[in-house]
Amino acid sequence: MMKFALVPLIALTVLGSLAGCGAGKPALPPPPVILNLPDCPAPARPALAPIDGALPFDSPANISTFLERDDVIRFYVQGLEATINCYQRRGDQKPAEEGD
Repeated sequence: MMKFALVPLIALTVLGSLAGCGAGKPALPPPPVILNLPDCPAPARPALAPIDGALPFDSPANISTFLERDDVIRFYVQGLEATINCYQRRGDQKPAEEGD
C-alpha cells in the first residue's frame, strides 16, 4: 500500500518544486523617502500674572495686570502661529536627492 502512495507523493513534490521556483521573485516596494526637515520649536506656555481677587475687577491694579497678561498672551499666540507656519512650510519640502 505504501508503494502506491509513494509515486504520487514524489510526483506532486517535483511538480510543486518546479512551479514554485519558476514564479520569480516578487517585486519589492520602493525604499522610504527621507526628508531633511527643519525643527519647528513651539514657544513655552507662559505664566500669567494673577488677578487680585480682593480688588474690584476694574481697579487700576487689575487693569494693568490684564494689560500685561494680554501682551504675554499675544506674544505666545504669535509664537504658536510661527510654529504652524513652519509646519506648513515643511509640508512643501521636496524629498532630498540621493547623495545629499
